[in-house]
Amino acid sequence: MCFSAEVSFGASAVLTATGAITLKKNRKKELMPLAMVPLLFGIQQFFEGWVWISLQNETYASFAAIATYGFLIFAQLVWPVWVPFSVYVPEKEKIRKKLITFSLTLGIILALLLGYRMIFYDVNAYIQEHHIFYKVGHFKSTNWWSGIFYLLPALFPFIFSSIKKVNILGWLMLLMFVISKVFYLRYMISTWCFFAAVLSVYIYFIIKDLNRQQ
Repeated sequence: MCFSAEVSFGASAVLTATGAITLKKNRKKELMPLAMVPLLFGIQQFFEGWVWISLQNETYASFAAIATYGFLIFAQLVWPVWVPFSVYVPEKEKIRKKLITFSLTLGIILALLLGYRMIFYDVNAYIQEHHIFYKVGHFKSTNWWSGIFYLLPALFPFIFSSIKKVNILGWLMLLMFVISKVFYLRYMISTWCFFAAVLSVYIYFIIKDLNRQQ
């Protein structure tokens, strides 16, 4: 599979439009954080589109740092907190809500740690074999276990939810995570975020269905 600026910008356009429609369709305040997910993914993919351009064209090289940080802020700071928060708000069952609360707490801690790392270590992005490799300091993301703890706040809350279609989204994202680990290990951050972004289009149907329910 080949990724490029065109793919990232195309995904951004679709996700931004889907996000806008999803927000317009939503009528329940407790679903607002979840309804915003496609739009936020659209913004993240827009940043990665500029990462591609800035790395491929010297004219736009000055945008590289902004675009790289923009993408990574979503990948490492926003999603570990936003995902559990978006599922926590509408959750009604006490046990599931406690599991999601635990995930949210871990997400906040993880975001603080990753934020510290991004502030005090060098952040770089490279194009390798038609993919983008993100590197923060000397830390490596190419070990098989890297990202496992990231799943607890950034993915498993979907699986913990009592909303069936949200569960389906969670399992699909987990499948894409495994595929990214097996086939795109070195480019895990970029590829899994892209797959998750595409899958987030499904949230439109979740919001549409939940707003029909009384």
